[in-house]
Amino acid sequence: MNQRLTVQVSTALAFGPTGIIWAFLPIQLRSLNASYFFIALVSLIPAIETIGLSPAWGGVLDKTGRGNKILLISLLAQGIGFSVFPFLKSPEEFVLVVSLMGLFSSSFIPVYAAMATLSNRQYGRAIGGFWTAALLGYASATLIGGILYQYLPVNSLFLLGAIYGYAGTLVVLFAPKDALTMKRSLDISRGYWGLLKQRNIAILCLLSITVLVSTSAFNSFFTLYLVDVLNGSRLTAGLAATGTTVLGVFAYRLVGPLNDKVGRKPVFMLGAAGYAAYFTILYFVTNVVIVTVLWILPIYPLVQSASTALMSDYTSGADRGKGLGLQESAISLGGGLGPLAGGLIADAAQLQAVILFSLAVALASVASSQIFLKEKPRITIPSSIRART
Repeated sequence: MNQRLTVQVSTALAFGPTGIIWAFLPIQLRSLNASYFFIALVSLIPAIETIGLSPAWGGVLDKTGRGNKILLISLLAQGIGFSVFPFLKSPEEFVLVVSLMGLFSSSFIPVYAAMATLSNRQYGRAIGGFWTAALLGYASATLIGGILYQYLPVNSLFLLGAIYGYAGTLVVLFAPKDALTMKRSLDISRGYWGLLKQRNIAILCLLSITVLVSTSAFNSFFTLYLVDVLNGSRLTAGLAATGTTVLGVFAYRLVGPLNDKVGRKPVFMLGAAGYAAYFTILYFVTNVVIVTVLWILPIYPLVQSASTALMSDYTSGADRGKGLGLQESAISLGGGLGPLAGGLIADAAQLQAVILFSLAVALASVASSQIFLKEKPRITIPSSIRART
């Protein structure tokens, strides 16, 4: 297996189990009589872990360049975690194991994204390629998982997650020597605090938090909303999760280069505005088919690709892992606070009220992005010079 294929396959296998946790574990916990607030902990606790650990993993990568060692441990932890799931009986036990897995899975985005952007100066295109591989893993796991969960006992779903984890471990273990490593940069590192003191980086992190609170407050409970409120099937929930990731694959192939062509800010704002429109329509529509189609629309790639490309613009090679780690921490903070707020609102009122909350936050993120988000000027190389090189 060559270097590029190794990175792509390992990326897909790393993100597949995440799809199983996000799409199906809320349904399983609800069947064990867990409250919406408790279900939100499945997202909140790993998010809290990622806030601290994602920059740390990025720092380790910047210092050592040994992405293969980091990924080997993290993928093995996923395999072990899913192997334990069949023996768990209570919601508390599931949340505990997911939290332990999160200590290691928080390394995936800073490691894979840093390796992608350091090998390709077209950051939008590089990020698009990385997320395409990640979403292919997510889509395959949710598609197969949806079929298994509909017709077989839940343990078959957990077995699937374990297979992904152990297969990813083997890919990394037998990867070419330089496939999952990176050379140390000769640039001078500014450190974590030096990065956060940069106004553009601080604003980007805050805006990322806002957008993720908006989308995760409701979308973390979407499959549960589809099955328990709208009376959709578990298979429909799995197909919905697969559909959104399959379309996301195509979206990343388009929006990655789009960031390089039209700029990061317009793409970021289009994503934030897309969420505002999505929640507006969702509030008034309850048809299972229409709601499912709305959910699979690939809005998130717009925000994710633009924010990661912006962070790559703002950081040097010596700080790329740390910068992307900080960005992932911001995303994880928003992705944790959103379900927490959504769970509290749903327990106090109903899931329909969470849609209104998400809409309000989405509108605030659109306005804030227009006012505060700034792009770093990029150097354009004339086509005549590119042709000679």
